[in-house]
Amino acid sequence: MIRDLLTVLRCARLAIALPVALKDAVACAPDAVRDFERAVEPIVRDVFSEPERGAMIDSLRGTALSFNVGIHAYARMAGRSCDGELVMLAGSVARLYDDLIDNGGDPEIDSWVASLFKAQGHAESSDHHRLLLAALYAEVRRRAPGELWHTALLELHDYQVLSRKQRDPATPAAQLGKITRGKGGLAGLVLFGLVHPDMSVVQRDAVMEAGEALQLLDDYLDQDADLRAGIGTPVNRGEVSLAEVGARLLALRPRLAACYGGAAARPFAATLFLVLATNVLKRHLREHAKRTSDTPLGLLLAGGNHAIPPKRAS
Repeated sequence: MIRDLLTVLRCARLAIALPVALKDAVACAPDAVRDFERAVEPIVRDVFSEPERGAMIDSLRGTALSFNVGIHAYARMAGRSCDGELVMLAGSVARLYDDLIDNGGDPEIDSWVASLFKAQGHAESSDHHRLLLAALYAEVRRRAPGELWHTALLELHDYQVLSRKQRDPATPAAQLGKITRGKGGLAGLVLFGLVHPDMSVVQRDAVMEAGEALQLLDDYLDQDADLRAGIGTPVNRGEVSLAEVGARLLALRPRLAACYGGAAARPFAATLFLVLATNVLKRHLREHAKRTSDTPLGLLLAGGNHAIPPKRAS
């Protein structure tokens, strides 16, 4: 834990605008909960009955709230407006999509999802998880501006399919790194593209770098669970350290400033620092952590559980 805390301290220069980032994260949480209730909950209620309905709502809401912080911070940096309901729909799609691909055990899911994404949200199924993903995705497709996010999503799906190789211990480090870059970078392009569909090429490169760093931070947080599930990542295989992720974040700050302006980039850089610091605390303190409140802030800090629990490796 000491080594990880030292990485956080070395990245402290990113936190110059942390008060602004924290204020924004806390301020946007109540609106995000209401956006989720309006946009996502009715769709879940149409597909699932209790007790599955309540568990699904909790899972999607926690994840979508976490995504909401980053997307709002990016929108502020880029000087763009942010459709809160669209953000909560997108975060919900991301949670369910990841779990269907990684944990669902459905041999036909890869081709079905590809058809869904290419057919603008229309794909037949009798499975409740598939039906929910299709309904949520159709609403994202209807609301989302531009095509950047959709083009990136189609490419992202190819990397998600390729990520099945993470369960093979013989997968080379170079291929594992390629999967991580593709999944993280393109996920950033999808999510931030929802609020900034006309990014320049230079901005896209910076966004993909931020997305890859966030993917590595997510892998850092989940490394113990991933090992139990038989999933290899550059982090849990020791090929990338948290210190190296921190160095990437520090190197990213001047690139963001060049793209968006120094003053605009500082709160977003502080948000990246916040993810780094909270993931370190969550990873080392999660055994003692308890949810003490169902307030918007409590839900934001708790995050979301899997919509479909992962199966343990045999």
